[in-house]
Amino acid sequence: MKVEDFIRDIDTAIKKYRRLYKLLDVISITFLVYAILLIVNMEMVFGMFPALEIYSSASISVLGASLTYPKVFLFFLSLAIGLLITFIVHIKSDKRDTIDIVENRYPVLHERLSTAYDNREVDNIIVADLQENVIKDSANVIPAAFFNKKRMYIGLFSLLIAISLLTYVSVSEYRISSTPEDILGSLLPENEDESSDLAVMEGTSDEPENQSSEDLLGEPSVVIVEGKQVDLTLPPGTGMGFTPGEQTNITPGDFLPSYAYETSTISSPIYSEKLPEGYENIIKQYFEKMAGK
Repeated sequence: MKVEDFIRDIDTAIKKYRRLYKLLDVISITFLVYAILLIVNMEMVFGMFPALEIYSSASISVLGASLTYPKVFLFFLSLAIGLLITFIVHIKSDKRDTIDIVENRYPVLHERLSTAYDNREVDNIIVADLQENVIKDSANVIPAAFFNKKRMYIGLFSLLIAISLLTYVSVSEYRISSTPEDILGSLLPENEDESSDLAVMEGTSDEPENQSSEDLLGEPSVVIVEGKQVDLTLPPGTGMGFTPGEQTNITPGDFLPSYAYETSTISSPIYSEKLPEGYENIIKQYFEKMAGK
């Protein structure tokens, strides 16, 4: 047997075991995710979208069993999640080289197996002796020695738990009381602080006005008009407003209110005033029009 034949046999066995581990992981994760999706009522997602609502009650027959479209969709979604998680879990182990695995498991072949394999095309006495010694030391190496029983037991135990959970959920139809709408509503942020934010914005918007009024009541402001300085300082209290309680309606005791009478149009006394010469008729016509409205 040559060194390359030995490496090829070991590599075939390791890849076969890896595929078995991956298959167990995919099935276990798919069944587990599918059971969880059923428990949280994810089949109701179809009813949240008007375009998919017509498929929420439709079903297909598979091997004599009737399956609704939402459940079929959830199964394929679980399968996709299982494939993704399995790929992430095994991405590191798939990168390990077969020669490194053999050398780590059998220290007697450490660096000797890789050297003999790298120089398999070289024909000289030293390389031939090295390859002969490597073949003798690898005689006790069998492909079954790379089968990870612990990893296999973990995969089978996980598969048993996933199948048991899915069977229980399917038979008993166990579901939680929350719906997907409730779950999404609890995850989305609420706009409870909107009113408080508006109040803060109003409070901050009033500050510049208060500052401007304080500046007007502060130091005197002076402007120059035709060479003279004019003081523009506002007297105290200007712009401060008033409260309704500060003013009282004082009516004299001897005051008698007038009786109601019919309103009528009274001509303006401005007609008797002295009007600019040349514009009397225009002014009178203007006030006549105003009085007639």
